[in-house]
Amino acid sequence: MMKGGRQMQGGMKMGSGYQKDGGAGKHGRDAWEQDGSNGRGDYGNSRHGEYGYHEVKEHAGKDFPFNIYPCSIPADFRQVPVHWHEDMEIIAVKKGRGMVTVDMEPYEAREGEAVVVFPGQLHGISQCSSEVMEYENIIFLPSMLMTDESDLCTYDFLRPMTEGGIRRPLHITDSLPDYGAFMECIRKMDQLCGQKCYAYQMGVKGTLFWFLGLIAGIWGPGAAGQPRKSRERMKRLLEYMEEHYGEKITVEDGAELCFYSNSHFMKYFKQYMGVPFTQYLNEFRLEKAAGMLLTTTEPVTAVAQRCGFDNISYFNRLFRRKYRKTPGEYRKNGENYLYGL
Repeated sequence: MMKGGRQMQGGMKMGSGYQKDGGAGKHGRDAWEQDGSNGRGDYGNSRHGEYGYHEVKEHAGKDFPFNIYPCSIPADFRQVPVHWHEDMEIIAVKKGRGMVTVDMEPYEAREGEAVVVFPGQLHGISQCSSEVMEYENIIFLPSMLMTDESDLCTYDFLRPMTEGGIRRPLHITDSLPDYGAFMECIRKMDQLCGQKCYAYQMGVKGTLFWFLGLIAGIWGPGAAGQPRKSRERMKRLLEYMEEHYGEKITVEDGAELCFYSNSHFMKYFKQYMGVPFTQYLNEFRLEKAAGMLLTTTEPVTAVAQRCGFDNISYFNRLFRRKYRKTPGEYRKNGENYLYGL
Protein backbone atom coordinates (compact mmCIF):
# COMPACT_ATOMS: atom_id res chain seq x y z
CA MET A 1 0.00 0.00 0.00
CA MET A 2 1.15 3.56 -0.56
CA LYS A 3 2.50 5.74 2.18
CA GLY A 4 0.85 9.07 2.93
CA GLY A 5 2.26 11.69 0.60
CA ARG A 6 3.75 14.96 1.76
CA GLN A 7 3.20 18.18 -0.12
CA MET A 8 5.95 18.52 -2.70
CA GLN A 9 8.42 21.31 -2.19
CA GLY A 10 10.26 23.23 -4.88
CA GLY A 11 10.21 22.63 -8.58
CA MET A 12 12.17 23.29 -11.71
CA LYS A 13 14.32 26.36 -11.92
CA MET A 14 12.85 29.01 -14.12
CA GLY A 15 14.25 32.27 -15.36
CA SER A 16 13.21 35.84 -14.91
CA GLY A 17 13.95 38.80 -17.10
CA TYR A 18 14.08 39.02 -20.85
CA GLN A 19 17.30 38.62 -22.79
CA LYS A 20 17.21 39.68 -26.39
CA ASP A 21 20.91 39.64 -27.16
CA GLY A 22 21.02 36.01 -28.20
CA GLY A 23 21.58 34.61 -24.72
CA ALA A 24 18.82 32.47 -23.31
CA GLY A 25 17.27 33.23 -19.97
CA LYS A 26 17.56 30.75 -17.12
CA HIS A 27 14.93 28.71 -18.86
CA GLY A 28 17.44 28.20 -21.67
CA ARG A 29 21.22 27.89 -21.72
CA ASP A 30 21.81 29.52 -18.34
CA ALA A 31 19.71 26.84 -16.65
CA TRP A 32 21.43 24.20 -18.71
CA GLU A 33 24.34 22.21 -17.33
CA GLN A 34 26.06 19.35 -19.11
CA ASP A 35 25.42 15.90 -17.75
CA GLY A 36 28.59 14.38 -19.12
CA SER A 37 26.91 12.58 -22.01
CA ASN A 38 27.94 14.39 -25.18
CA GLY A 39 27.25 17.72 -23.50
CA ARG A 40 23.52 17.22 -23.52
CA GLY A 41 20.93 16.49 -20.91
CA ASP A 42 17.40 17.19 -19.79
CA TYR A 43 15.78 20.46 -18.96
CA GLY A 44 15.60 21.53 -15.35
CA ASN A 45 19.20 21.25 -14.14
CA SER A 46 18.79 17.53 -13.60
CA ARG A 47 22.43 16.97 -12.67
CA HIS A 48 21.69 18.64 -9.34
CA GLY A 49 18.56 16.62 -8.73
CA GLU A 50 16.18 19.56 -9.11
CA TYR A 51 13.87 17.77 -11.48
CA GLY A 52 10.30 18.49 -10.43
CA TYR A 53 6.81 18.27 -11.89
CA HIS A 54 4.97 21.17 -10.30
CA GLU A 55 6.84 24.40 -10.92
CA VAL A 56 6.39 26.76 -8.02
CA LYS A 57 9.32 29.10 -8.59
CA GLU A 58 8.38 32.56 -9.78
CA HIS A 59 9.15 33.14 -13.46
CA ALA A 60 9.46 36.91 -13.10
CA GLY A 61 9.05 39.75 -10.62
CA LYS A 62 5.89 40.09 -8.58
CA ASP A 63 5.35 43.63 -9.83
CA PHE A 64 5.39 42.50 -13.47
CA PRO A 65 5.00 38.68 -13.71
CA PHE A 66 5.86 38.38 -17.39
CA ASN A 67 8.86 36.79 -19.06
CA ILE A 68 9.98 36.07 -22.61
CA TYR A 69 13.13 34.22 -23.67
CA PRO A 70 14.56 32.09 -26.49
CA CYS A 71 15.24 28.36 -26.21
CA SER A 72 16.50 25.64 -28.53
CA ILE A 73 16.12 21.86 -28.55
CA PRO A 74 18.51 20.05 -28.46
CA ALA A 75 21.13 22.83 -28.18
CA ASP A 76 19.92 23.96 -24.74
CA PHE A 77 18.45 20.65 -23.54
CA ARG A 78 17.20 17.38 -25.01
CA GLN A 79 13.67 17.86 -23.78
CA VAL A 80 11.42 19.73 -21.39
CA PRO A 81 9.91 16.99 -19.20
CA VAL A 82 6.22 16.96 -18.41
CA HIS A 83 5.33 19.52 -15.74
CA TRP A 84 2.71 22.11 -14.88
CA HIS A 85 2.49 25.54 -13.29
CA GLU A 86 0.02 28.30 -12.54
CA ASP A 87 1.32 30.52 -15.34
CA MET A 88 0.03 30.75 -18.88
CA GLU A 89 2.60 29.88 -21.53
CA ILE A 90 2.95 30.60 -25.24
CA ILE A 91 5.45 28.42 -27.10
CA ALA A 92 6.20 30.22 -30.38
CA VAL A 93 8.31 28.27 -32.88
CA LYS A 94 10.85 30.42 -34.72
CA LYS A 95 12.71 27.73 -36.67
CA GLY A 96 12.36 24.00 -37.32
CA ARG A 97 9.71 21.89 -35.63
CA GLY A 98 9.16 20.02 -32.40
CA MET A 99 6.58 18.10 -30.41
CA VAL A 100 4.60 19.87 -27.69
CA THR A 101 2.53 17.49 -25.57
CA VAL A 102 -0.34 18.93 -23.55
CA ASP A 103 -2.64 16.79 -21.42
CA MET A 104 -1.80 13.62 -23.28
CA GLU A 105 -2.26 15.14 -26.75
CA PRO A 106 0.84 15.65 -28.97
CA TYR A 107 1.00 18.74 -31.17
CA GLU A 108 3.62 19.00 -33.90
CA ALA A 109 4.57 22.67 -33.86
CA ARG A 110 6.35 24.10 -36.89
CA GLU A 111 8.05 27.36 -37.74
CA GLY A 112 5.52 30.18 -37.64
CA GLU A 113 3.18 28.32 -35.29
CA ALA A 114 2.56 28.52 -31.57
CA VAL A 115 0.98 26.44 -28.81
CA VAL A 116 -0.83 28.14 -25.94
CA VAL A 117 -0.73 26.23 -22.64
CA PHE A 118 -3.25 27.25 -19.99
CA PRO A 119 -2.58 27.24 -16.22
CA GLY A 120 -2.52 23.78 -14.69
CA GLN A 121 -2.16 21.86 -17.94
CA LEU A 122 0.47 19.13 -17.99
CA HIS A 123 2.90 19.84 -20.82
CA GLY A 124 6.33 18.99 -22.15
CA ILE A 125 8.48 19.61 -25.24
CA SER A 126 10.62 17.21 -27.24
CA GLN A 127 12.28 16.80 -30.62
CA CYS A 128 10.66 15.55 -33.79
CA SER A 129 13.10 12.86 -34.91
CA SER A 130 16.49 14.60 -34.89
CA GLU A 131 15.28 18.03 -35.97
CA VAL A 132 16.24 21.24 -34.21
CA MET A 133 13.52 23.51 -32.85
CA GLU A 134 14.25 27.11 -31.93
CA TYR A 135 11.38 28.69 -30.06
CA GLU A 136 10.42 31.56 -27.82
CA ASN A 137 8.73 31.09 -24.48
CA ILE A 138 6.28 33.74 -23.38
CA ILE A 139 5.12 33.07 -19.86
CA PHE A 140 3.02 35.16 -17.50
CA LEU A 141 0.59 35.07 -14.60
CA PRO A 142 -2.92 35.85 -15.86
CA SER A 143 -3.60 37.65 -12.58
CA MET A 144 -1.47 40.54 -13.87
CA LEU A 145 -4.42 41.41 -16.14
CA MET A 146 -7.19 41.03 -13.57
CA THR A 147 -8.83 43.52 -11.25
CA ASP A 148 -11.73 42.96 -8.89
CA GLU A 149 -14.78 40.81 -9.55
CA SER A 150 -16.86 43.78 -10.67
CA ASP A 151 -14.69 44.09 -13.79
CA LEU A 152 -16.45 42.49 -16.73
CA CYS A 153 -13.26 41.33 -18.47
CA THR A 154 -12.03 39.65 -15.30
CA TYR A 155 -15.32 38.00 -14.37
CA ASP A 156 -16.66 36.99 -17.77
CA PHE A 157 -13.47 36.11 -19.66
CA LEU A 158 -10.16 35.97 -17.78
CA ARG A 159 -11.19 33.95 -14.73
CA PRO A 160 -13.17 31.33 -16.68
CA MET A 161 -10.34 31.08 -19.21
CA THR A 162 -7.46 30.74 -16.77
CA GLU A 163 -8.98 29.24 -13.63
CA GLY A 164 -11.84 27.10 -14.85
CA GLY A 165 -9.62 24.65 -16.70
CA ILE A 166 -9.61 25.05 -20.48
CA ARG A 167 -10.18 21.59 -21.88
CA ARG A 168 -7.47 21.75 -24.53
CA PRO A 169 -4.59 23.99 -25.55
CA LEU A 170 -4.70 26.25 -28.57
CA HIS A 171 -2.49 25.30 -31.51
CA ILE A 172 -2.05 28.45 -33.55
CA THR A 173 -1.55 27.63 -37.23
CA ASP A 174 -2.15 29.51 -40.47
CA SER A 175 -5.51 27.74 -40.76
CA LEU A 176 -6.97 29.97 -38.02
CA PRO A 177 -8.93 33.01 -39.26
CA ASP A 178 -7.03 35.28 -36.82
CA TYR A 179 -3.61 33.71 -37.45
CA GLY A 180 -2.09 37.00 -38.61
CA ALA A 181 -3.36 38.82 -35.54
CA PHE A 182 -1.94 36.17 -33.20
CA MET A 183 1.47 36.40 -34.86
CA GLU A 184 1.37 40.19 -34.70
CA CYS A 185 0.76 39.99 -30.94
CA ILE A 186 3.78 37.74 -30.49
CA ARG A 187 5.92 40.00 -32.70
CA LYS A 188 4.79 43.08 -30.78
CA MET A 189 5.59 41.60 -27.37
CA ASP A 190 8.98 40.53 -28.66
CA GLN A 191 9.63 44.05 -29.91
CA LEU A 192 8.44 45.74 -26.73
CA CYS A 193 10.59 43.57 -24.48
CA GLY A 194 13.57 43.85 -26.78
CA GLN A 195 13.53 47.65 -26.84
CA LYS A 196 12.24 48.19 -23.28
CA CYS A 197 11.18 51.76 -23.91
CA TYR A 198 9.58 53.76 -21.12
CA ALA A 199 6.26 52.20 -20.06
CA TYR A 200 6.79 49.17 -22.32
CA GLN A 201 5.01 47.14 -19.62
CA MET A 202 1.75 48.87 -20.49
CA GLY A 203 2.22 47.90 -24.12
CA VAL A 204 2.84 44.28 -23.10
CA LYS A 205 -0.34 44.23 -21.01
CA GLY A 206 -2.36 45.72 -23.83
CA THR A 207 -1.01 43.16 -26.28
CA LEU A 208 -1.81 40.33 -23.87
CA PHE A 209 -5.40 41.58 -23.62
CA TRP A 210 -5.57 41.56 -27.42
CA PHE A 211 -4.09 38.04 -27.58
CA LEU A 212 -6.46 36.61 -24.95
CA GLY A 213 -9.37 38.39 -26.56
CA LEU A 214 -8.60 36.56 -29.80
CA ILE A 215 -8.61 33.26 -27.89
CA ALA A 216 -11.93 34.07 -26.21
CA GLY A 217 -13.38 34.83 -29.63
CA ILE A 218 -12.32 31.42 -30.92
CA TRP A 219 -13.59 29.38 -27.97
CA GLY A 220 -16.77 31.31 -27.37
CA PRO A 221 -18.86 31.08 -24.18
CA GLY A 222 -18.72 27.89 -22.16
CA ALA A 223 -15.31 26.77 -23.44
CA ALA A 224 -13.78 26.76 -19.98
CA GLY A 225 -14.87 23.85 -17.85
CA GLN A 226 -13.60 21.82 -14.96
CA PRO A 227 -10.05 20.43 -15.23
CA ARG A 228 -9.89 16.96 -16.66
CA LYS A 229 -10.01 14.20 -14.09
CA SER A 230 -7.29 12.34 -15.95
CA ARG A 231 -4.97 15.35 -15.69
CA GLU A 232 -5.54 15.72 -11.96
CA ARG A 233 -4.93 12.01 -11.43
CA MET A 234 -1.65 12.22 -13.30
CA LYS A 235 -0.58 15.23 -11.25
CA ARG A 236 -1.33 13.31 -8.06
CA LEU A 237 0.72 10.37 -9.27
CA LEU A 238 3.69 12.50 -10.36
CA GLU A 239 3.76 14.30 -7.03
CA TYR A 240 3.71 10.95 -5.26
CA MET A 241 6.67 9.76 -7.35
CA GLU A 242 8.54 12.98 -6.54
CA GLU A 243 8.08 12.39 -2.81
CA HIS A 244 8.57 8.62 -2.65
CA TYR A 245 10.98 7.71 -5.47
CA GLY A 246 13.38 6.25 -2.91
CA GLU A 247 10.77 3.77 -1.72
CA LYS A 248 9.18 0.79 -3.39
CA ILE A 249 6.57 1.96 -5.91
CA THR A 250 4.58 -0.62 -7.85
CA VAL A 251 2.07 -0.63 -10.67
CA GLU A 252 -0.52 -1.48 -8.03
CA ASP A 253 0.39 1.70 -6.11
CA GLY A 254 -0.03 3.82 -9.23
CA ALA A 255 -3.32 2.18 -10.12
CA GLU A 256 -4.67 2.70 -6.60
CA LEU A 257 -3.67 6.35 -6.60
CA CYS A 258 -5.42 6.96 -9.94
CA PHE A 259 -8.46 4.82 -9.07
CA TYR A 260 -7.89 2.48 -12.02
CA SER A 261 -7.44 -1.25 -12.40
CA ASN A 262 -3.84 -2.33 -13.01
CA SER A 263 -4.41 -3.02 -16.69
CA HIS A 264 -6.26 0.25 -17.32
CA PHE A 265 -3.63 2.19 -15.38
CA MET A 266 -0.80 0.82 -17.52
CA LYS A 267 -2.63 1.82 -20.70
CA TYR A 268 -3.51 5.22 -19.26
CA PHE A 269 0.05 5.98 -18.17
CA LYS A 270 1.63 4.99 -21.46
CA GLN A 271 -0.92 7.01 -23.40
CA TYR A 272 -0.33 10.06 -21.21
CA MET A 273 3.45 9.93 -20.81
CA GLY A 274 4.50 8.05 -23.93
CA VAL A 275 6.41 5.28 -22.12
CA PRO A 276 5.46 2.45 -19.73
CA PHE A 277 5.17 3.29 -16.04
CA THR A 278 8.19 1.25 -14.91
CA GLN A 279 10.43 2.75 -17.59
CA TYR A 280 9.37 6.27 -16.65
CA LEU A 281 9.93 5.62 -12.94
CA ASN A 282 13.40 4.22 -13.63
CA GLU A 283 14.30 7.25 -15.78
CA PHE A 284 13.17 9.59 -13.04
CA ARG A 285 15.18 7.72 -10.41
CA LEU A 286 18.27 7.78 -12.63
CA GLU A 287 17.94 11.56 -12.95
CA LYS A 288 17.88 11.83 -9.17
CA ALA A 289 20.85 9.49 -8.83
CA ALA A 290 22.88 11.49 -11.36
CA GLY A 291 22.28 14.63 -9.32
CA MET A 292 23.32 12.93 -6.08
CA LEU A 293 26.51 11.57 -7.62
CA LEU A 294 27.61 15.13 -8.40
CA THR A 295 26.49 16.80 -5.20
CA THR A 296 27.30 14.22 -2.52
CA THR A 297 30.22 11.96 -1.61
CA GLU A 298 27.99 9.01 -0.79
CA PRO A 299 29.08 5.64 -2.21
CA VAL A 300 27.41 4.56 -5.43
CA THR A 301 25.62 1.77 -3.59
CA ALA A 302 24.11 4.22 -1.12
CA VAL A 303 23.02 6.56 -3.93
CA ALA A 304 21.34 3.68 -5.74
CA GLN A 305 19.46 2.63 -2.62
CA ARG A 306 18.36 6.20 -1.84
CA CYS A 307 16.92 6.40 -5.34
CA GLY A 308 14.91 3.20 -5.06
CA PHE A 309 17.31 0.67 -6.63
CA ASP A 310 17.84 -2.35 -4.39
CA ASN A 311 19.87 -4.24 -6.99
CA ILE A 312 23.19 -2.47 -7.67
CA SER A 313 23.86 -4.50 -10.83
CA TYR A 314 20.51 -3.47 -12.26
CA PHE A 315 21.19 0.16 -11.33
CA ASN A 316 24.64 0.12 -12.96
CA ARG A 317 23.24 -1.41 -16.14
CA LEU A 318 20.44 1.14 -16.46
CA PHE A 319 22.76 4.04 -15.59
CA ARG A 320 25.32 3.07 -18.19
CA ARG A 321 22.60 2.66 -20.81
CA LYS A 322 21.26 6.17 -20.12
CA TYR A 323 24.50 8.13 -19.61
CA ARG A 324 26.98 5.94 -21.54
CA LYS A 325 29.19 5.92 -18.44
CA THR A 326 29.37 3.98 -15.20
CA PRO A 327 28.21 5.90 -12.11
CA GLY A 328 31.85 6.24 -11.02
CA GLU A 329 32.92 7.63 -14.40
CA TYR A 330 29.98 10.00 -14.42
CA ARG A 331 30.91 11.34 -10.99
CA LYS A 332 34.57 11.79 -11.97
CA ASN A 333 33.73 13.56 -15.22
CA GLY A 334 31.27 15.78 -13.38
CA GLU A 335 33.90 16.79 -10.83
CA ASN A 336 36.32 17.64 -13.63
CA TYR A 337 33.63 19.78 -15.24
CA LEU A 338 32.67 21.53 -12.02
CA TYR A 339 36.25 22.33 -10.98
CA GLY A 340 37.67 22.98 -14.44
CA LEU A 341 40.11 20.06 -14.36
